This record gives sequence, C-alpha cells and structure tokens, in this order.
Amino acid sequence: MKTIFSCFSFPAFPFPWRAFTRTSDFGLRISPPVLPVLAAALLGCLPAWAYPPSPYHLIYGVVRDEYGTPLMNDQAQVLLVSTGGSQSQTTIQPNLAVGVNYQLQAPMDTLLKPDLYRPNALAVGAGFRMYVVIGNVTNVPIISTSTTNYLGQPTKMTRIDLTLGLDSNGDGIPDAWELAFLAAIGSNLTLADLNAGLDVAHDGRTLMQEYLLGSAAFNPGNPFAVRMVDFNAGAPILEFPTEISRSYTVLGSTNLQQWAVLPFRLPSEGPSAVTRTNFTASVVQTLQVQVVTSGPGPRAQFFRISSQ
Repeated sequence: MKTIFSCFSFPAFPFPWRAFTRTSDFGLRISPPVLPVLAAALLGCLPAWAYPPSPYHLIYGVVRDEYGTPLMNDQAQVLLVSTGGSQSQTTIQPNLAVGVNYQLQAPMDTLLKPDLYRPNALAVGAGFRMYVVIGNVTNVPIISTSTTNYLGQPTKMTRIDLTLGLDSNGDGIPDAWELAFLAAIGSNLTLADLNAGLDVAHDGRTLMQEYLLGSAAFNPGNPFAVRMVDFNAGAPILEFPTEISRSYTVLGSTNLQQWAVLPFRLPSEGPSAVTRTNFTASVVQTLQVQVVTSGPGPRAQFFRISSQ
C-alpha cells in the first residue's frame, strides 16, 4: 500500500505572517484569526491514502479441446467467475509461451476500505471457477465441474490447465478422447474400466500420459518415440512425430537425473536455420531437430522431448 503526501496551497489567499510573534521562551504565539487558516493548511498535509488495489495475481495455462488439442481460436474467451459473481476475462492467445495459450490478470484488493476499488476485484483466498466461451457456448472445463479454486497472493502466479468435454468417469480425461483411443487400439474396455494411471495400450505409458501426448496415440503403427538418426559435425539429430498445436522442447542430461533445456535447429531450414529452444507444430509431421552442442566440456549423453 502506498502513502501519498500532498499539501494544499492558497496562492490567492495572503497568509498573515505578521500574526506570528516570537515569545521569550522561543516559542510561537498564534493570533486567533490565523487558527482556521493554519488548521486548513495542516489538514492539507496529512497523508492521503491511495486506492487500495494490490498487484494482480496471474493465472495462466493451456486450454485443450475434448481431443487434447490446444485451442488456437483467438476469439475464444476464458472467464474467471468468483463465488460472489464478479468476472474477469481474457482471450485465447495461441503460442503465448511453451505449453501456454492464455493468461488472465486477476485484479486484487487489499480490503482496507469497505468498497472495492473496482467491481471485479478479489481478495486473497477468494473462491472462483473458470469457464471457456466459444461463440455462444459457455463450456465448463473438467477441472471446474467439481473444484473451486482459491486466489493466491498478489504478484504470484498459478497454472490452471483447462480441458473441455465431458468426463463421466472422473479421471480427468475427456470421454471423447478415451473412446477414440480405445477404438484405435482395439480395446474392449469401457469408460467405467478406465482410470488415469492405467496402462491401457501396454506400452509403459499411463492413460493420462497417452492423453497428454495427443492424437499421435491414435496411430498404433506410429507411436510417439524419439530416435537419434544421424550426426552433423558431432551434433546429434533427433527425430520424432509432432501433432498440431503442440510445443516441443529438447532436454538433455548426463546422468538421467538432472535435465536441462537444450537449444536446437531444424535441418529442414537449411544452413541459415535459427537456434531455438522450442517448436510449435502447425501440421502432423515427422520432425528432425539438430541439438546445438557447446564447446569443450561434458556434453549431454541422453535426450528426451517434452511435449506440451
């Protein structure tokens, strides 16, 4: 909270300095006619409290449709609705950051005054839910069907990923994706048989991991995998399948415990390819990336791809 000090001036009112007289004890004696003027001047110099807003709390994440694909519709809106009914909103921003397509600044109030500095301001701990509006349809994301979120501290950030669709078995994965996945792998399981930790395809991945990988899991003949296919001047070239709207990051490690983001180039862009730390796919393809290696010193021996 900021304190603003301000003083009023009276340029058109001659201040009667002659009314002050020095006394023998080095004090000041003030004539009675001066008291109202002096009182007004002193009141003008009292601290004036600024509005009581706090810095906003940032809520961000990715909105996915019922098949796990991040939304690219910049006309879609994300709404924050408090338990008291106030609203804040933002729009989808494709490729805002790696694995992020929306961010919403929730206005916050210090509550030092009985009235809010703006109607939709919230306090720490305020309850809210999230909604996604596409056209004239208001969608209730899976996370909001049974969960009320609570606002955190000013200047802090909270990631909330929003998944659209129905989730009849409550495992956090939309029914539409699960039914398509079961059909793709030829499984006779039903929605009631599934849970997020189940390895349905018997490939070492949980159902939630398969969902987060995207629709590549629908093609049993081309499962998501990372292969080292070549070297170029000592730099490894990795290859893996991509899906539309997914962002990919290369991670490297020398001990399989600590992982670091590695820069890379796309060989398909030729010798003038730019160095990047992530790539967002616009089409389904098999992508090759050349890891940019540093100078002398230990080099990463193990690689993995992060898909968001």
